[in-house]
Parts: sequence; structure tokens; C-alpha cells
Amino acid sequence: MRSPTLFRQIVKQYRMSTKLTPILTLSPDLDDICTRVVDYIGVNFRVRDEPLVAEMLADAIQAWRLARKHGDANVAFMKGLFSRAQDLYVKRYAAFKGERYHVWYPYQESIPAFEQRQPAGYVCQMVNEPTPGKVSQRCAAFQLAARVLTGYTFTRYFEDYDVAGSFTH
Repeated sequence: MRSPTLFRQIVKQYRMSTKLTPILTLSPDLDDICTRVVDYIGVNFRVRDEPLVAEMLADAIQAWRLARKHGDANVAFMKGLFSRAQDLYVKRYAAFKGERYHVWYPYQESIPAFEQRQPAGYVCQMVNEPTPGKVSQRCAAFQLAARVLTGYTFTRYFEDYDVAGSFTH
């Protein structure tokens, strides 16, 4: 069993506990999904000022709140959570030490695993250079979901409920 420390760290640091508790109490499977997403992306990957996972969780909470009275709140939560998956392709993420560097290739390994395997003295940061190729919002959501969700949750949310159905192609 994984330790949910990264997920709990983000929830505590960005004061999301009171917002997430009712959601995760009603839908305990979302706790595991959030933990897996945070474990895969980590807390250091930033496209803007905040860590990407904090932005993703905030989007998920907002989507859940908007849908809880008028629709399937769990599906809305998942749509919010995966709507920023494309941000993993916006800029390159690399580890630098002087002139030497190692580039994280999207979806080859988790970002924390990439960071941990870097030799001492390397600093990981975003590079102001886009990743090669065009990746759609829908494709990025499916790519991330395929790597972090279990077979059951992937089938439930991405096939049965078509979470990525409204994302751009």
C-alpha cells in the first residue's frame, strides 16, 4: 500500500481539507485516485505559480461543487481533476547541473521517480521550451488516466462515464 503523504501534504499546504473531506467521505474511491495522481505528478511540477496537482485538485473541487445538485458529482470531479493533464506537455521538465541535463519524457515514468533518480547536485525545473508535437486535452487526460488509475476506475470513469468526452481533440 502506498503512503498518501504527498497527497496529504498538498491538501494541508493549500488548505483543501475542509473542501475535500465531504467529497472523499461520500466517494472514498476518489481519495485513492487523487493519491495516485499526486504520486505520479509530485509536488514540484509547476506550470504557473502553484504546483500543477494543487491546481488540478482545486479544479476538481470546483467541478464537484457545481455538479453536486444537478448531476453526477463524481464524474464532474474527475473531469475537473483531469482537465489540466495537458499541462504536462506545455513545457519541458528537466534536471540541470551546469551544462549537463536530463529531460523528463512525459509518461515514461512518474515525475517524483525522475527527480529521485537524478545524481546529487542536479536541480529539477521547468524549461521555457515546449515539448515536441501537439497533444490534445483529451489525449493527455487518457494518457495520465492510463498511468494512474486502476483498471476498474479507468473503465468506470473513462469508458462508462466518458470523463474526457468533452475535452478538445
